[in-house]
Amino acid sequence: MKKRDLILLTVLVLMGLAALTVALLQNHGKSAAGRLQVFVDGRLYTESPLEAGKTITIQQDNGSENVIRMTKDGFYMESANCHNQDCIHQGPVTQDNWKTRVLGTHVICLPNRVDVVLVTEEYDPELPDV
Repeated sequence: MKKRDLILLTVLVLMGLAALTVALLQNHGKSAAGRLQVFVDGRLYTESPLEAGKTITIQQDNGSENVIRMTKDGFYMESANCHNQDCIHQGPVTQDNWKTRVLGTHVICLPNRVDVVLVTEEYDPELPDV
């Protein structure tokens, strides 16, 4: 290996490390890409980017209440005042497990008419299937 080749290889490796460092620093502290869409009675109630620890509380005029807790890569129904609590027992939805869940990216509270959807880069209900 010639001296010029060694210098070129060293420069390329250093440039690659610099690019990797910049990419890691830009993503430091950010949640994984994704957002929640919350529907009440079939209408969009709110939409929010994922933010670990954030809660969304839905209080309806009829007294129905649901509390959704976000995680770094998904969400779960933290509490609900429905009689059967099925929405809580559906467990968390994450960017890693939604493909294996019966309801996919959804947690649904039928008695309170609430549907919470995890929208990711891989799953976006607004984009047509290709």
